[in-house]
Amino acid sequence: MNITIITTVLPYPLNSGGAQAQYNIIDLLRKKHRITMIFSENGYNSLHAMKQLQQLWPEVTFKPYCFTEQLKSFKFLRSKVERAVKLKLMPHSNAFQIERILKPYGYDLSTRFVAFLHRTIAESHPDVIQVEFYPMLDLVYSLPKDIPNVFVHHEIRFVRNKRMLGNLKVNNRNIAEFNKLKECEIKALNRFDHVITLTSIDRNILIQEGVTTPVTVSPAAISSDVEPYEEWNDKLTFLGGRGHIPNEEGMQWFLSQVAPLINWKTDYPKVMLHIIGNGWSEANLDNLSSLPVHCHGFVERLAPAVKGSIMIVPILTGSGMRMKILEGAALGLPVITTSVGVEGLDFPDKEACLIANSPKEFAQALVNLMRDRVLRKQLATQAQHIFERKYSKKALAEKRNNVYKEITSK
Repeated sequence: MNITIITTVLPYPLNSGGAQAQYNIIDLLRKKHRITMIFSENGYNSLHAMKQLQQLWPEVTFKPYCFTEQLKSFKFLRSKVERAVKLKLMPHSNAFQIERILKPYGYDLSTRFVAFLHRTIAESHPDVIQVEFYPMLDLVYSLPKDIPNVFVHHEIRFVRNKRMLGNLKVNNRNIAEFNKLKECEIKALNRFDHVITLTSIDRNILIQEGVTTPVTVSPAAISSDVEPYEEWNDKLTFLGGRGHIPNEEGMQWFLSQVAPLINWKTDYPKVMLHIIGNGWSEANLDNLSSLPVHCHGFVERLAPAVKGSIMIVPILTGSGMRMKILEGAALGLPVITTSVGVEGLDFPDKEACLIANSPKEFAQALVNLMRDRVLRKQLATQAQHIFERKYSKKALAEKRNNVYKEITSK
């Protein structure tokens, strides 16, 4: 089968959950299908990264939309400049936080890009067109009508927006904007032939909110091999890039509200928090505790960087599937997270992870985990058993293949 994938995220390097989710499923699909990937070249999707990926996937065809072409779109260029200035001058203001939610970073969906899209589709003769990520959602209005299409919804944007706005001071105009964006999201989803969500919770939400297009749950796979449990070595680990707003929000919450509740210098003088992912620096973290923090940036090999650590996943907002929890389970790490963090994953509280939602609860759960060797091994072992049973690559690839068979048989 010929599958053309249109995406905002080139799935390499593996420096975000979205990149990992795409990479791992395409790595499985490319062995059975002819894949063509269309993406916009930019700071995240570089031609250098594409060449590295071509070496790993020689049978996949890559079609980058040139960045210089994107700059010919005045709307796109203006959105990049305005966002960069505001991020520098007022990153934590209430008004800017609302703007980041309700007016997300622009992608070029200009007539030039659509023309490029149509030329590439005509050349690749796809049996299925797959569109990935919310910023590309409106492309449904420009896709050929005679080719089956599917949208992979990594994260329901109106769910994430509602949760994030709940932490800010909003007015009636903001609420109206939120409702309009939600309406547009549902309307666009109903124009696709099929929708894929990564969790059953997201599927149920879409159906309840009026999505009538068939929705199938097809979880993302991860690339990490199962690793044996290792005893704690005084490391705490957070995995995720700063560019994803829920990651930044969650880490600031942990460092400003959770970590100060623990007496690190007296009780845990050797403990250090290691943050793995792009965009972080010790200088841009509002650390109100005495917990030492080290920012590693992107690491090529995750297992050696996290072995023997406790993984913290203090995610407060967002939707979709938290790849970092699956990574932790595969690598034999005990995990502490929130209800939102573990949403959509079958990891029961106090069996396969610890779930805590308030600063006090999170701090106490973390202390319990740092003190209890038996509990750490028990959580890590059970989580790994669940991972091997329910989230294996083979099972997840078969689910995705069944979606393609269904939409092409109609």
